Amino acid sequence: MTRSTFPTVLVSFCAAVLCGAAEPAFFAMDTGTRDATHQTAAAQVAMVKELGFAGIAPCYTTPAALRDMLAAVDQQHSKLFALYVGLDLDAPTPLSPEIRDSINQLRDRDAILWLYVTAAAHKPSDPAADARAVTVLREVAALAAPTGLRIALYPHAGAWVERVDDALRLARQVDRKNLGVTFNLCHWLMVDGKDLDASLNDALPYLFVVTINGADAGGKDWGKLIQPLDSGTFDVNQVLTSLRRLDFTGPVGLQHYAIPGDARANLQRSMNAWQRLHGVALMPPGAALAAWEPATGWSEVGNVSLDPHNPGRLQTAPGTGVLVSQGAGQYLLTKERFGDVAVHLEFLIPPHSNSGVYFLGSHELQIYDSFGVAEGEYPGIECGGIYPEWVNDANLRGHSPLVNASKPPGEWQRCDVTYRAPRFDPAGHKTRNARFERVLLNGTLIQENVELLGPTRVGLPEQAGGPLRLQGDHGPVAYRNFRVRPLSE
Repeated sequence: MTRSTFPTVLVSFCAAVLCGAAEPAFFAMDTGTRDATHQTAAAQVAMVKELGFAGIAPCYTTPAALRDMLAAVDQQHSKLFALYVGLDLDAPTPLSPEIRDSINQLRDRDAILWLYVTAAAHKPSDPAADARAVTVLREVAALAAPTGLRIALYPHAGAWVERVDDALRLARQVDRKNLGVTFNLCHWLMVDGKDLDASLNDALPYLFVVTINGADAGGKDWGKLIQPLDSGTFDVNQVLTSLRRLDFTGPVGLQHYAIPGDARANLQRSMNAWQRLHGVALMPPGAALAAWEPATGWSEVGNVSLDPHNPGRLQTAPGTGVLVSQGAGQYLLTKERFGDVAVHLEFLIPPHSNSGVYFLGSHELQIYDSFGVAEGEYPGIECGGIYPEWVNDANLRGHSPLVNASKPPGEWQRCDVTYRAPRFDPAGHKTRNARFERVLLNGTLIQENVELLGPTRVGLPEQAGGPLRLQGDHGPVAYRNFRVRPLSE
């Protein structure tokens, strides 16, 4: 498209913006890492590392066992994400030696202490124990604060802190920055299971970590509620979709408690499912151009920022994982052809610049510097707009975003798209128009069920399958963390 001159808001020239991860860190809980051939910490950590997990989360047993686990993590250059420890409010000294040892050994490891809280003298969720719990939890938070350790309450069916709501009630009263909550899918399904979006949205200000697993919708025993991630009738993808919408950036753990069979095989199944849920990486670090047809004007770098000497350009730093065009890049087309897809991408542009992402190579979703702009020059030119269709030699039916969710130029922005391709009969006649089912920009819904009568002016002819195409000749632009997940009907 031709660049427009509608007003933008200039921002101060920022320092380099480091490349971040598109998907959360995915770690394995040790509830599913131990079997006959993986008894030691070293064997378990080596296995999860080999399978692609970002780390492990063990249960506390003894000081020596924790030392062994930390030694294995260090040897494998892995990470201990969380440590599961009990807090008994009925004990004479709830701040137990186990909790103290955990805090001491996890000093400066950027870890989470998972506290499941019991109180046999009270029924689950009974607020009568709140006053004692708040006092004890403030002591734990104070002890942990100098070590850099965070505390996350772990809702567990049957425990006193049984529900996410219980954990939130306490976290609000404790009111310490290093104390938050966990959302455990299996326990939420067991004791609640009513409104996932509402539960996650309420928890978000205090949400440190999430755990997931395969499960059967409506199940009420652990065999139904804890399965490998590729099993069960509950749609786990809705959890990840909600987390992306809420801009949750914390880690996600895999729960495999009591799943029978070989630990490696079970974990491999869940890792494969995780990768399918997040889609195929089209810009993997070190090979960011490999999935795309050869095109001049694009290069892989490590990070980008606004050029302080020329704000209309991007300065780059060595490394991998970011594709950048300084404004002269040819159209970049994927080698693979797609139909219905869910796409996640992140982009960065300087002031006045623009680009576009073409689905099937045909229908353009606009990338534009729209920060602070009330209304574009014409519908569809704004960032997240659906560029006008080319019908009877004229631009028609551009679709502006429902709201302007753009960030300032020079900041990384993220976009999540659900796109449905057109359908054709055997004779090649179109039987259903393409549509953008949903578009989220920076976590905000900006397009919903927008039907497309035809392609963008410079788009490829409509077809049932086609490439994803990036525009690189309308100004500098950088992309990273581009993932695509084919969708079923």
